[in-house]
Amino acid sequence: MKRITRALASITAGVMLLSGCAQLELNQEVDDFPEFTAWTTYGTGTSTYADLAAAANTISTEEDAQIRILTSDTAVGRLSPLRNKQAVMSRTGDEYMFSFHGEEDFTTADWGPQDLRIVWAPTGPHAMMTRTNTGIETPMDLAGKKVPRITANPSVNNKFDAYLAYAGLTWDDVVPVEVAYSEQPGALQAGKIDVLFQQVYGSSLYELESAVDTAWVALDPEETERIAALQEVAPAVEVGPFEGAAGQEEGQTDNGFIYPLPIVAYEEVSDSQAYYTANAFQEHYPLYKDATATTENWDIEHVVKMPTQVPFHDGTVQFLEENGAWTEEAEQRNQELIAYGEEMRETWPDFLEQADASGDLKPQWIEWKDEHLEPID
Repeated sequence: MKRITRALASITAGVMLLSGCAQLELNQEVDDFPEFTAWTTYGTGTSTYADLAAAANTISTEEDAQIRILTSDTAVGRLSPLRNKQAVMSRTGDEYMFSFHGEEDFTTADWGPQDLRIVWAPTGPHAMMTRTNTGIETPMDLAGKKVPRITANPSVNNKFDAYLAYAGLTWDDVVPVEVAYSEQPGALQAGKIDVLFQQVYGSSLYELESAVDTAWVALDPEETERIAALQEVAPAVEVGPFEGAAGQEEGQTDNGFIYPLPIVAYEEVSDSQAYYTANAFQEHYPLYKDATATTENWDIEHVVKMPTQVPFHDGTVQFLEENGAWTEEAEQRNQELIAYGEEMRETWPDFLEQADASGDLKPQWIEWKDEHLEPID
């Protein structure tokens, strides 16, 4: 109950939502945390929002700043305000990777590869929940069941792909049901879907737990071949334990997906804004670390500090360097990713010029990159 209270309290506290607040120019240098800023993330019933709101509420109080949080269920909806300069940063799902590489919902003439950077990279546990009366205990039991296809959310759909890969199943083996991300708890309660996938501490899941009996779909970390199959689909995912979530008894542990949900910004955001944002997350961590079940993972010790698919912002690199948390290996990888991103963005117009606009651009773009760009591991 304590974790539930903390999760709901962070949402109730929220952040100051501003109508028409003054907005910094993205490239404007600052000498402290910005007086006004705007961030985007998932909807208010998610623990992704609750984490960000808890940190933002603390920072806004301690820094005498005004932070606006804009929410969206869709990947494009979370990143569009950044591109349109209506927001500065976003706490995302895997769209930070998809947009950087111009993949999934971003393989369109209007988007293509984006020059994104990671500002801070906390992780969070996610898992697949079901009702206890569905007969689903492991991913192998998903055959013939109603599985969500989340509207305009390639990050979450990729995780369903990973669960199916673990089970040796495909979408042809299940019944896909189109549903919005935030609609999953209600749809599961109503029997419209048989499973959902969310960060495990979302307030909407505690509300669901109070209405129906729920359980987490079991993953076995010792099933090395199945884990390898899911990581082939979702390489950023690790399988690990969580506890204290909705649907769990006290002391119960289940395994889920552990992966980063980073705060990202475009490269054009000034180094000082990124630097002081990273600094604020770390400096005020003691005041918000117990706000939710996962904000304890937001300090410099626990956040991801090695770039894998998307480079870190120069301002964040400076902060990590000053705190002894940036390695030569990380710098080399960062520079490789920056160079690869530049190549993708430079070749994108050439790709569009020769692409078959009447066909699906996604496989064409993958093929183009394989033929014209040196692959990056």
